[in-house]
Amino acid sequence: MLTACGKASFSIPYGTFGDNAAYTADPVEARGSLPLFASGLAAVSTNITDTAPMIDTGDFTAAALYCIDDREVLYSYDACMRIEPASLTKLMTALLVAENCSRLDDIITVGDVSIKEEGVQRFGLKEGDRISIRSLLQIMLVHSGNDAALCLSEYVGGIRAKENDRGKAPADIFTELMNDRAKELGCSGTHFTNAHGLSDSEHYSTVYDLYIILDKLLEYKDITDIMALAKVTVKYSNAAGEVVEKTVTNTDLFLSGGYLLPEGFSIIAGKTGSTAAAGRCLIIGAKYTDGKKYIAAVTGAADHEKLYGTMSELLKICDR
Repeated sequence: MLTACGKASFSIPYGTFGDNAAYTADPVEARGSLPLFASGLAAVSTNITDTAPMIDTGDFTAAALYCIDDREVLYSYDACMRIEPASLTKLMTALLVAENCSRLDDIITVGDVSIKEEGVQRFGLKEGDRISIRSLLQIMLVHSGNDAALCLSEYVGGIRAKENDRGKAPADIFTELMNDRAKELGCSGTHFTNAHGLSDSEHYSTVYDLYIILDKLLEYKDITDIMALAKVTVKYSNAAGEVVEKTVTNTDLFLSGGYLLPEGFSIIAGKTGSTAAAGRCLIIGAKYTDGKKYIAAVTGAADHEKLYGTMSELLKICDR
């Protein structure tokens, strides 16, 4: 603050019209520009629906389409609104496995993976089974097995446990890791309470946050190769030492043959989700014939027809 009784003019160092860098207290060589928070992402702040007016927004809760290469939002409807992500949660579970497990063919022993809720997707793992991390990822991402997600959370939570985590359940440690990683990625509308996505009042995300997570997950080819499989045969040993083989089909009907992708597209990664509260959900990473890659998401659809129909219309925007 300056006070005086006379008249004088002053050069103000910090202002709209000046070069403030000249007045920094840092050495010249230490000065630089800070990257914008979302500089590497397709940022969205409002609905963009005029690109596909034929899409009925009453058919879903939220949806969006992003061009990965151009970092452009091509369609957005309530992308920042809180939703129940259901098994789209497993994207974050897979990301933490990728970031914490360098050897996916390591064999681990299954613990208690019982889930009390009825009617949920299970592979049928039993306590004492011995199975590779890769096979668990295949079960979780292709079959959407909740027991596999729980097993992976127990394993990663156990290896990441610290001294001050003594007494905490490994699955609870893993959930903390999920929320910490979400914050690091900038997922401001997300909070997880479990690794599989079964409904909980404090378990939520947004379509935009799920785009951020999948965008990061696409850096791990071992994971995305699994996510693009139409089906996979899983081999493991049960508690008696017997070899068990079981083939599962991808829950994404674009991959398993229930619905056709628009011409020119191929799926490079994807995940479905479905609970009574969340409705039917789907997020995919897709590649067009021109080489460009996209992430598209639809959540809260009432049935498969609305889910896959909306997703097809979203992808067609890329060809306009």
